[in-house]
Amino acid sequence: MLKLAWRNIIGGGIRTWLNVFILSIVLVAIIGFHGLYIGWQRDAETAMIKWHIADGQFWQQDYDPYDAFSFEKSRSVMPAGIADEKSVEFLVSQGVIYPQGRMQNIILKGIEEEQDILELPTEYLKYEAGKNKLMLGHRTAKKLELEEGDKVMLRWRNSHGSFDAREFEIVHIFKTTVLTIDQGMVWLGLQQMWGMLDRQGEVTYFSYKGVKPVVSAGWEHKTQDDLLAEFRAVFATELTGGIFMYILLVFLAMIAVFDTQVLALFKRKKEVGMMMALGMQRGQIIRIFTLEGLLSGFLAVGLGAIWGIPLLRKFEETGMRLPEMMDSYGMDGLLDAMYPKYTLGLVALTVVIIMLILLVVSYLPVRGISKMSPVEALK
Repeated sequence: MLKLAWRNIIGGGIRTWLNVFILSIVLVAIIGFHGLYIGWQRDAETAMIKWHIADGQFWQQDYDPYDAFSFEKSRSVMPAGIADEKSVEFLVSQGVIYPQGRMQNIILKGIEEEQDILELPTEYLKYEAGKNKLMLGHRTAKKLELEEGDKVMLRWRNSHGSFDAREFEIVHIFKTTVLTIDQGMVWLGLQQMWGMLDRQGEVTYFSYKGVKPVVSAGWEHKTQDDLLAEFRAVFATELTGGIFMYILLVFLAMIAVFDTQVLALFKRKKEVGMMMALGMQRGQIIRIFTLEGLLSGFLAVGLGAIWGIPLLRKFEETGMRLPEMMDSYGMDGLLDAMYPKYTLGLVALTVVIIMLILLVVSYLPVRGISKMSPVEALK
């Protein structure tokens, strides 16, 4: 039965190979598109962990990053017993920046200057008496039309409720895919910010490396999963939009196989009648035609591997370049390019789904054979 199905497939000539080629395009396209989403998610989450989260964070219990009014009351002295080399402290406050005389509300973030846990270039903020330093993410710098070396006025309110202002020099502009440490904020050295706010030794939250430390009451633990949950929710929404493309590609594969099977039945009606007349069971005939559809799928997998593997590997190296406007689109992980990531599970799942669809659409057109008599088929 398998040999007969194989001979029928090969005997189809260019029609068979055109069908196989279309199926291989569908397979490679689905793997390529889904690889982009996987690569985006992995790159974004890896960057967020390396630049900001580390192995987890502890927030002062009153801290709410989306409520600027919580900043002043969400400061406490760093818990005792935590090794300095295993943590990075942050202090958060409201402020106003005046670039070229314009006024812009901003979030001030102080960070421990001497640390090697996060990739934030905090060495530029090393404290020097009498020198006011700040650094910006490239998106904020672009929005404020500021460059390295520019001087800009900052205004803030200290712990006594008094407003203060000072001129700062932009010592560095860093480039990152992590929006949560870029958009709408400026970075200062922790020592400098303690002096500005008159809140010596106090922090809003801290990231830690290694084993979760034991801290006193008043601090809320945030795991990596907690801190990545918001991005994952956004990613799930975007992935849902991408499902439309998958459905379109799968529909293309279904139409190709279904039309081929219907045409084959129409042209090979007498052949089917001869098989029945020779005593072949209807179930056997149905299995032959179904096997032909599955064999087309296996040929498509082989053909797709021949031209698709080199193409996908090249795509993984070069990535998909993004237009400049995507940099300000407001999505973590998106900068100048998207680099796909492929896994064995992704490839296997795609092949299995396509083969199951081929099984169904190969079987449906031949169901009518069971209702035909040999005489009707031979007419």
